[in-house]
Amino acid sequence: MQLPTYYDFYQKCLIPANSADSFLSTGQTHWLIALEGQLKEKEKEFYCWKVTIYPSDSEGSFSCNEVLYASSLHECIHKAFEHAREIEANVKDSQFSFLNRQEKIS
Repeated sequence: MQLPTYYDFYQKCLIPANSADSFLSTGQTHWLIALEGQLKEKEKEFYCWKVTIYPSDSEGSFSCNEVLYASSLHECIHKAFEHAREIEANVKDSQFSFLNRQEKIS
């Protein structure tokens, strides 16, 4: 198994999950929303960013193999932050309709 490198991994927020959220396994009580940077051009140190959601416990511990959602890549970190804020608002309201997009991780 190849583990991802989280050199540029920024936890944006940890949101308590609704007890009715069907995506959670035992011990998972929160949603971790994060920004992950991927090096696009090594010589220029140019990064692209994606927004991810992981089920986690109350401490923020999560499994890298249990990604609920990963967005498409954003070339601008500000756009990624904006997308993360939109996702955060939806998750706080237990609105997971954004998972119907192609970006959904099955």
